[in-house]
Amino acid sequence: MKHFQLHFLIIVITSGCSALPQIKRPFVNTKTPKVSSGSPISQLGVALPAMKPGDNRELKIIAADQMSKHGFWSDAVDLYLQAEAMAPKKPKLDAQLAPAFAGAGQFPESIQRYRHLLKEDSRNVALISNLAYTMMESKDVMSAETEFRHALAIDPNYENARVNLGLMLARQGRKEEALSLLIPAIGESAAHYNLGVIAIDSGDDSTARQEFLLAASFPNTPKVTHEFLIALSDSGGDLR
Repeated sequence: MKHFQLHFLIIVITSGCSALPQIKRPFVNTKTPKVSSGSPISQLGVALPAMKPGDNRELKIIAADQMSKHGFWSDAVDLYLQAEAMAPKKPKLDAQLAPAFAGAGQFPESIQRYRHLLKEDSRNVALISNLAYTMMESKDVMSAETEFRHALAIDPNYENARVNLGLMLARQGRKEEALSLLIPAIGESAAHYNLGVIAIDSGDDSTARQEFLLAASFPNTPKVTHEFLIALSDSGGDLR
């Protein structure tokens, strides 16, 4: 029996583009000062800007940015919070802490920070979609759907919201609704491919095979679609 290992659960394709992983929450970058030869080194081995006396807050923010960049979310949260506490009269670091809290699995805190940001910029579809994604991660799918649709009401073509809402609906078994969102965003082949992967993930290999066959019937189907079909045939229709 041939064993087929899943390396990426979701792949989305846009016309003329290569395979991409599922759209993730964007990292909010901050401007980093230039590095001098005498700069200190962070715990990650990255050179940090030389600081003047009294710049400890800025140094913590830069170090936290590096932690976020490399996925050390809990460390990043601690550093951002320390930086906030050092200058309580300065603006909060909501733009940095919202994704960092989510990455650390502290979803209520992340949601609170996103809501603070949206008070100042209520029609920012990227923020709304990120809020929705965080709600989805926290398993609050009803609230996530509401916020994804809120983002799409402002910008119907916002791909991040369309794709992530479509994938979420597919996991709920709402196939037609999912396809109505996914097809305009990523094309028919990629949409059916994604539904096939979701079906495998839920243990429905029969539906997965149907979706992969549909995906394979369109031009520019991902190569891995055919690999899944071969694996399903070799395993007797059971990849689990």
